[in-house]
This record gives sequence, C-alpha cells and structure tokens, in this order.
Amino acid sequence: MKADIRNFRRAAGMTLIEIIAALAIIAVVVVGALKLFQSASSSNNATQMLEDLTALRSATQQLYLGQGGYGTVSLNAVLSTANKIPTDLTYSGGTISTPLGGTLTVTGATSYFTIALTNVPADVCTDLLTNAANGWQSLKVGSSTITTFPISPAIATASANCGGTAPFALTWATLN
Repeated sequence: MKADIRNFRRAAGMTLIEIIAALAIIAVVVVGALKLFQSASSSNNATQMLEDLTALRSATQQLYLGQGGYGTVSLNAVLSTANKIPTDLTYSGGTISTPLGGTLTVTGATSYFTIALTNVPADVCTDLLTNAANGWQSLKVGSSTITTFPISPAIATASANCGGTAPFALTWATLN
C-alpha cells in the first residue's frame, strides 16, 4: 500500500519540463493570435480610411457642384459646418484628426482639390495605395507622385512609396 501511494504522488503532478513545454506552446499560440489581431486591425484601419476618403471626396464634390471651382484654401471648416465629416474622424480648430493619430486636410486647388493624410503606418499605406482606384488624378507619397491607377502591390511597396520609412504622408488629387 505504501508503494501505491508513492506511485500515485509521482503520477499526480506535472514535472518542471512538462510545465515549461506547456508554457512554450501557450506562448506560441498567444503570439500567433496577436499577429492575427494586428493584421485584422490594420486591414480594418485601411478599409475605414478608404471609406472616409471616398465620403469626403463625394461630399466635397457635392458641396461645390456648380460653383466653378474649389478655391485655394482648406475646405475642412466648410465640410464640418455642412456636417460632411465622417463620424470616426474628429474636427477641432480647423483640423480633422484620424484614428491613426494623424491629420486629414481637404484643400482647394482652383479647379480640383486635394486630400492630404499624415502619419500613415506602412501596412495601412500599402492597402490605401493598392485600393485607391477611380476618381483620382494623382497620389503623392512623400515626394513620389503616382498617376497610373490601379496601383499594383509592387509599386505600392517600392522604396519610393510605402516601402520606405514610416509613417507616411499621402496626398490625393481629384480629377479636374
């Protein structure tokens, strides 16, 4: 009976090696889940920003329809007064702030307008470039200008574009 109790005690617990192995497996699963979450979050940020850009472009075009131009000043205040700024963006003191921690500025350029976006992370930058399609005349990433749409992933991730050092500043120009 004494031997049975000793065998039971040995079989009842886990060894240190088994605990370390279990913790290592749990760590791998947690790291994988975090990477998946970051990827999904980045994709969601890019999708939301594309929706915001499209909404602002449409709202600006609608507000200035028949006006003969957009002027040459920031249009942020006009968009705010007209209640055309998407709800996930905040407007204060002439500045539109984004969930990415940057700013967004809509500026008239006489016969067209631009939308400038700052503090864009590399993964969101790539998604924004590859999904920016119709309705834009050009897209500027830093000092590099792209005029051919759609933008391929190879061009989006080139070192002159989103393959450089983040965060990025992007400026879209609408068609005349």
